[in-house]
Amino acid sequence: MNNGIDIYSGKKDDLSEMMLKFRIIKQEADHVREKDKVLIRDLFRSFSPRDILLGIGFQRAYGSLLSGDYFDLFRLADRHFMFVFSDISGHGLPAYTTLIRLRSAIILAVKEMQSIHARTGIIDYPYLVKSISAKFTDIMDHSNSNDFASVNFVFLQESGGRINLRFFNRSMLFPIVLRKEGDGAVVFNLNNEFDGWTPCKGYLLGGDIKYLTGDDEYYYTPECIFEIHQGDKILFYTDGITEAFDCETAINQYGEVRLEQKLLEMKDLPPQLIVNNIFDSVYEFIGNHENQKDDMTAVIVDFPLKG
Repeated sequence: MNNGIDIYSGKKDDLSEMMLKFRIIKQEADHVREKDKVLIRDLFRSFSPRDILLGIGFQRAYGSLLSGDYFDLFRLADRHFMFVFSDISGHGLPAYTTLIRLRSAIILAVKEMQSIHARTGIIDYPYLVKSISAKFTDIMDHSNSNDFASVNFVFLQESGGRINLRFFNRSMLFPIVLRKEGDGAVVFNLNNEFDGWTPCKGYLLGGDIKYLTGDDEYYYTPECIFEIHQGDKILFYTDGITEAFDCETAINQYGEVRLEQKLLEMKDLPPQLIVNNIFDSVYEFIGNHENQKDDMTAVIVDFPLKG
């Protein structure tokens, strides 16, 4: 009997230790993400002297300790910035591991581009995207990983009071733009083609994809440009939001139409309140947090351009 008690106590102690480690890792992951939010806000302020506002929200899939959703802002040189918005395949630790590999590839390629710029004064966007893609794919190959990443590389350019977003998209969702018109507003879903805009995408990033397509086709990333107007709000989001299933039938998805309508309803709110309301709306739609099957991330960039 004493042995039984000792075994039970040992198991209880092991479980307590595991729970403690779980809480510590979760707190550390949350702390890193909160520091990233502060850093990104500061970088956006340095991009433009105007009061650019941000709304940032992210929630891991229910039961997941770590997330595969990733966003970051990199300063390439004065007045040259790259915003990265990505969704990694899978969930939890495997997805987070792939995220770290992607981030490592980006940091290496950015440092190389900064060195090139210091010597030549040139920032070559297509070359940088290809360099990131090659470094990430090599890392994945050496790790014998068949996971992949969808990534949107967005370069912010301001000239003559105008801001252009130059997209190099590797099978990631494009953002939705909320634009005020008079007393109302309209949305431009950049995932859809319309007059003056054609969404172009390259392949997913991953070793298996390169093997199937061949190097030339795999490393080609098309470019498309969208001009931002005064007062535009740009919503970047992952499919964990739009592909969330309703709590009643578990068939209907939250969808882009509902997301667009939500943006129109909240057109006059600051971006952080819009993000908070979107997440509340999704949780109301799915019923409870236990029904969240995928990571959800949303970033709204508000460009209140002044004359």
